[in-house]
Amino acid sequence: MGSLSHVPVVGVGMPVYNGERYLANAIESVLCQTMPDFEVVISDNASTDRTEQICRQYAAADARVRYVRSDVNLGALPNFNRVFELARGRYFKWAAHDDALKPEFLRRCVEALDAAPDAVLCQTGVEYIDESGALLGLHRHHLAGSDSTDAATRFGTLVLRPHDCYAQMGVLRRSLVAPALPMGGYHGADRAFLARIALAGRFISVPEPLLEVRDHAERYSRAQHNLRDRATWYDARNKGRRSFPVWRMYGSYWRSIADAGLSSGTRFRAAVTLLRWWFLNFNVFRMVVDIAGSVVPEVVDVAERLKQSVFSPAPGPGEFRKSRKP
Repeated sequence: MGSLSHVPVVGVGMPVYNGERYLANAIESVLCQTMPDFEVVISDNASTDRTEQICRQYAAADARVRYVRSDVNLGALPNFNRVFELARGRYFKWAAHDDALKPEFLRRCVEALDAAPDAVLCQTGVEYIDESGALLGLHRHHLAGSDSTDAATRFGTLVLRPHDCYAQMGVLRRSLVAPALPMGGYHGADRAFLARIALAGRFISVPEPLLEVRDHAERYSRAQHNLRDRATWYDARNKGRRSFPVWRMYGSYWRSIADAGLSSGTRFRAAVTLLRWWFLNFNVFRMVVDIAGSVVPEVVDVAERLKQSVFSPAPGPGEFRKSRKP
């Protein structure tokens, strides 16, 4: 099964940088899947901690594990793109180095996708956990409209509704996802990616919580606040450049419509969605902050903290942490 001549059903790609604290647990959770026909490709982004040692130990012990290492830190999204390129299989899954899969995760998602050939991805319910593994909250992870048979409806759901983007961490149908890659190296590229693949197929879900998403202090969303630091974290090529991530994400939405081969009616309804986008979820404000942040990077963090404290936290574990505060 570990032979390169055998093409597995699922290729699991795990990008990592300095992940020694939770990495072994993440790898073990993949290797313990009840569906055995998969491979794990770990791409190390020039880690400086014990990540390399941990990965080489697993690669030596299990032929399903392949380990590659970059000489320099390329940034997070080039590394995400790299594991997709290296992994094989009819299906693909990104696995975060600090999350964990329940043993039935791959089997249940593959069965659901086999039964729904028009679906582009399958995600399960999500348990958000803290540093020690304690449960923060449960998210069923179904976006109403994302499973519609109408491409414009799916696109509108992904573009207009707040969501945590963890649909991306489900099991993906490689043939439908590949044309949407590589992802761009900017904050919001995951949202743009999901909107693009929503035009290609339905999002389906398994209600049981079979994915554990860990929220901790070193996690990107809690550790990176300065706009320029964020941009470099996403892609090392952004260092010293002005990024304008919200504008880039919005431009990607328009390109997705143009490239998708939609009927004229569907394309028109998708375009109307992007005109509505300006009037929802503080998007005009975000566009203004995006420009201001290119001059004063700290303004982005201030604006986000203000929005979350006055209106609502970002979708995901932040919602559960806020609800627990007295």
